[in-house]
Amino acid sequence: MNIKRIKYFIDLVECRNFTETAKKNFVSQTTVSQQIAALEDEFNTQLIDRKQIPIEPTKAGWLFYGEAVVLWKHYNRMKMNMENFQKYNIQLLSIEYAAITDVQSLLKLIPSFKEKHPNIKLELHKVLLKDIAELLQKGVYDVAVAFDSEFEGKKDIRTYPLYSGRYCAAVSKQHPLFHYESISKDKIYEYPLVMLSPTAIGNSYYLMIRHAIADGYHPNIQRTADDVETELFYIITENLIGFFPDNYHLAYLKEEVRLIPLEDSHHTFKIEAGYLKNNTNPALQAFLQQIRHSFSQ
Repeated sequence: MNIKRIKYFIDLVECRNFTETAKKNFVSQTTVSQQIAALEDEFNTQLIDRKQIPIEPTKAGWLFYGEAVVLWKHYNRMKMNMENFQKYNIQLLSIEYAAITDVQSLLKLIPSFKEKHPNIKLELHKVLLKDIAELLQKGVYDVAVAFDSEFEGKKDIRTYPLYSGRYCAAVSKQHPLFHYESISKDKIYEYPLVMLSPTAIGNSYYLMIRHAIADGYHPNIQRTADDVETELFYIITENLIGFFPDNYHLAYLKEEVRLIPLEDSHHTFKIEAGYLKNNTNPALQAFLQQIRHSFSQ
């Protein structure tokens, strides 16, 4: 299979237009059309509904798109790995994460790791929490740093703990609970909540609900958000309460929002480094050794 066809297909799905896809790739519209038709012949299925304006992938096309994105990432990673090794004898280690709190857990080991292994280049990629385990299993990244809930039940993934903590209530200064030093379970569930949506954080959404039920309450989730910035917007503008890890820093909003500890709550979490047990990247073994050394002290 011609790997360039994969790029044309991805761009076509995202541009929804043959002309724009051709311009993006500095080729003719005829070339793009021929390459897409060749893909459809190769897989013996229609991938693009050309009758729709703008064009629309078929159901098979959407399935193909998901796999094509992973394949294109694999190809580019392989190409970069080989170029760096041939030119500079540098090995790459790709790390995926979903939130700033994940990165904070790694920061203390990076300086000593770089000093010991100057020929290993670290690459950081932010992805949705719900996609963390799937992308790791597909081999797109070497290491995933995320909440332990995303690795549960994945027998091909091994993990190493980086941080254990508790969730706090994120409360705006207009909220009646803003000046509390800590909040009890019965008090927090009197108020409507905002949470990151399951399309953004996957299993962690349902785990939070299970924790609430374990506390003896069913949460009143009034809104969901696709990112932390939107969640904070609703916390401030609509006086909703959110749940944030205790190691989250609100430096730029410290006058507007407080993180208040929860009393006797099941809302706990762990941040772990996950990796495939059959990953043969030599840089991974060096990184895992550094993790064990740094976090065993």
